Amino acid sequence: MSTADSMSSIPAHRSTIALLQRLKPKSKNWDDFLLSAFEDFLPPETVEELERREKNEKSSAFAEVEKRHSRWGRRH
Repeated sequence: MSTADSMSSIPAHRSTIALLQRLKPKSKNWDDFLLSAFEDFLPPETVEELERREKNEKSSAFAEVEKRHSRWGRRH
């Protein structure tokens, strides 16, 4: 993610955080882990765009990409 993309704090139960900490590989940072954990729920176009941007451009937050490409919509 870009340096202009500030960190956030997400309220969650301690048990949820403990579970996520056990699941997260030490080799991944939290951003990569969380994005990969939900990759199956992202529209294929979103995944393709994120991969393209990662290769060719400075990183963008997912929210920024989604905002610029709102026509992709969300899967429910």
